[in-house]
Amino acid sequence: MTSSLSLCAQEIRKNEHDQFLCGLFAPEDRQTDFFAMQLFHMETLRIRDAVSEPHLGLIRLQWWRDLVDGIYNGDKSADAENGTHQEIAQTLAKGAIDKALFDRYFNARSFDMEDRAHDDMSALVRYCEATGGLSAQIKEAAIGCPVSEASLKVGTANALCHIIRTLAHQSRVARCKLPLLLIKKHNLDLNGFYKFECRAELKNIVAELVSEIERLIADARTQGATPNAVLLNTVGLEDYLKRLKKVDCDPFNPNIGQGRLSKQIKLAFKAWRNRY
Repeated sequence: MTSSLSLCAQEIRKNEHDQFLCGLFAPEDRQTDFFAMQLFHMETLRIRDAVSEPHLGLIRLQWWRDLVDGIYNGDKSADAENGTHQEIAQTLAKGAIDKALFDRYFNARSFDMEDRAHDDMSALVRYCEATGGLSAQIKEAAIGCPVSEASLKVGTANALCHIIRTLAHQSRVARCKLPLLLIKKHNLDLNGFYKFECRAELKNIVAELVSEIERLIADARTQGATPNAVLLNTVGLEDYLKRLKKVDCDPFNPNIGQGRLSKQIKLAFKAWRNRY
């Protein structure tokens, strides 16, 4: 099977298995575009962690902005890109995605280089909407679906979930992304957090994030959108939240697991019933 996958699909399969499964439910002739835009999201998401200094991250982010701008302005230099970047460039060159989505995405993504947390939950949700939410709409447009409010909410929920999933990494690099008011409200000891201590205070903050993710998913389902590969991400999100709750919202617990087989079954069932 691997030999028949695009290079971007192979990268997503290795690094973001939930998204890989969702991409398999995109129209066959648009799956390459789904995986290309998911890899675009993955690479821009990881910029700050890939560089030693914030200004180096801004340079890398500008490289991506210039690539997108060049393609939309008819610059043929992107044709010289190789590998996964070539596949991303080919998807962008189809012109199916409104460039304004990318402009707003890059503006929000630059916040990653400031190495500071958001003030409160509302600010964090707005950031997640402008990054994960817009990324979901970008993928929706790439696979030929109308851009929907439902995908914005699902993508926002996915970005919030990513905050939880990466708390162990945040602890390791001493860059906490939890909202400042939540930290203050629950009296979270950051020194303990940076030592991988999971006390009741951290669990309570995670529980609030979980509630917000569940609210966003519920709101997405009220939009009446036609199910598609992007919206099917709700299956992976809810599966992770269920397993997180089983360990009392302890984000450091190694027993959260992956649940790959159960997710594949749930995805197939949701797709068969035309739901998300």
